[in-house]
Amino acid sequence: MSSSASELHGVAPGLALRLSLPAGARDALQAVLPSIDVSAIAGAKVTLRRGVDADGLSLRAVCATAPSRQWVTGLEELVLDRASGLVRGGLGVAIERWEAGPIRAHSQRFEQPFEAAGTAGERAVAIRGWHVLGFAGSERDAALCSVVCLEEPAQGAGARCGALLGATEVEGAFTAPPAPGVVVRAIFFAAEEPLAATAALGVLAAAGVAVVLAWRPRPRP
Repeated sequence: MSSSASELHGVAPGLALRLSLPAGARDALQAVLPSIDVSAIAGAKVTLRRGVDADGLSLRAVCATAPSRQWVTGLEELVLDRASGLVRGGLGVAIERWEAGPIRAHSQRFEQPFEAAGTAGERAVAIRGWHVLGFAGSERDAALCSVVCLEEPAQGAGARCGALLGATEVEGAFTAPPAPGVVVRAIFFAAEEPLAATAALGVLAAAGVAVVLAWRPRPRP
């Protein structure tokens, strides 16, 4: 499989993830990919769970959609910050450096890259990834895709992951976010229910991180 190979996966109404694949990519077994439970939100579903491995490199992508009838400016910061926090805590890697890039609004979507470095056992690992959050279809459902790549920095200080992530993108037309209501019940709860509010924020964020729990670089024989 050449480094220019790619796959196109439908992930939401009118949206598809074009996933660039590394040379020599082989499918990761579904059995090693964790289950992603979005049942806490009615109508939410995981639309993509995909993983490939190559020599010294792992690439994973996951997308999910959920009803989002109301929206307020600034909520993207909470969702993506939560997603990054879950990634950092769930990689199974001792993180030594973490850098979340700025959130950029572009063509009705929110994008955020991140980079990290750490160790898995005695091996150094370079981590790169990004989140894309937007709305899709006539119902303006929220759609979140996260792509994460791990490799050994000795192979070029993350150069392979950088090239793959740069060639991977969400294609199609995002829709405008839903108009805000008096109460954004789908995301915010009353002040006396902070744990419930955190759980609601975490459902979409978790869709972009739960998959990385199985991506731990494994020791070579």
